Amino acid sequence: MKRTEIRSAALLPPVTLTPEEAAAVAVALTGQPDGPFAGAGRDALEKVLAALEPDPRRRAELQAAGERSRHPAGRARRPQPEAPQPPRLVLLPGGLS
Repeated sequence: MKRTEIRSAALLPPVTLTPEEAAAVAVALTGQPDGPFAGAGRDALEKVLAALEPDPRRRAELQAAGERSRHPAGRARRPQPEAPQPPRLVLLPGGLS
């Protein structure tokens, strides 16, 4: 016999992140397209940004900047690589004459 048990949502224990790790999580959450966990991702992003930037006005600016940088397909834009530089010719003193 199968029995279904309904449980309340459990909370995870606190996680300690460095500011750099929290920023990486925020960047990853910003670049995620819509999907089954999109709402939870937005909620998590708000929590991470609140920890990184306690000022609500500045936090709203950060969120707006992240939304503007999103690719139309929902992915964050990747920085364009720099154009390759041609090889440089270096003349060293003491060459043969």
